[in-house]
Amino acid sequence: MTICVTGATGFLGSRVVAELLARDHDVRCAVRSAPKGAALAEAFSPEWRRRLQLFKGALDSIEFCREFLSNCEAVVHVAAPLTGSASTLFAQGVLPTRVLVHTAAERCVRRFVLVSSLGVYGTQHLPAGAVLDERCPLDPQPHLRDPYTYSKVAQEAVCWDMYRGGRLPLVVIRPGVLFGPGRSLVTGRIGLTLGNLLIQMGGSRQVPLCFVDNCARAIAIAVDAPGIDGMSFNIVDDDLPSADDVVRLHRAQVPSLKRIRVPSWALGAFAHACWWCSRRSDGMFPPVVTPYKASALWKPLRFSNVLAKRRLGWQPPVVFDQAVRRSFAAPAAK
Repeated sequence: MTICVTGATGFLGSRVVAELLARDHDVRCAVRSAPKGAALAEAFSPEWRRRLQLFKGALDSIEFCREFLSNCEAVVHVAAPLTGSASTLFAQGVLPTRVLVHTAAERCVRRFVLVSSLGVYGTQHLPAGAVLDERCPLDPQPHLRDPYTYSKVAQEAVCWDMYRGGRLPLVVIRPGVLFGPGRSLVTGRIGLTLGNLLIQMGGSRQVPLCFVDNCARAIAIAVDAPGIDGMSFNIVDDDLPSADDVVRLHRAQVPSLKRIRVPSWALGAFAHACWWCSRRSDGMFPPVVTPYKASALWKPLRFSNVLAKRRLGWQPPVVFDQAVRRSFAAPAAK
């Protein structure tokens, strides 16, 4: 099977390419940088390189997408910008996705796997301690969260519209917070970072982490698993740690990290105080966090990967302790 992969030189995409090659697929990679594409190829054995093709171009070009998807059977769409304003993320993430899915429909691909995010869910209606699974609706007001979440919800909407129109055999993968060699355990799901200072939001709640190799395995399985069109899958590791666990593990390797811990019971008051201060400044100082965002990111929830195990037959191949050791053993990402 020939599979087209976007975002192939990235943190997750490069692992997805390796997983697909290990499964004897021919892999075609869209790359924007020729040197990065060459570095990706050099990481593989000569045997694997013979089944790897690099296509340099931009996904917002219809001509490029038509060439890229010619005679391919499946698409794995990993590419997505992580930072920037809403307009930037829409221009670099949502609009290219629209071009790509229309071309995929035109080329009659057998499977289109979109890599989205666990962050797209609207959790405001869930009580503390509830299980977040695939039955939870998407956030109805992602613009109140952050530009990244807003763009990911919009990206999914583009794909689901094509699926509902009967034109795209879609499967959506929603990873938790990815970590691995070169990427920190401490992210926005833990709290706010200001230089070497962490303002940790709560302590005992689960953090929906996913080791990057575990996620890549799930994506590769989703390419040709039968009977899953129109389904979405949450991909998180087993035995999820608490926020306190994550900070402890991180500080064991980076002891210079300073921490201020906001207890769970005070998060609402903290978010309202930030919002009040912003309003008092007539918007001159945007709120560091809002009540809506605090509820979405730091409400104590439990996270399920049961559906992925049952329908994909996926199991996280790397256990959490081993994943943490691999992460800290690697040099920091440049």
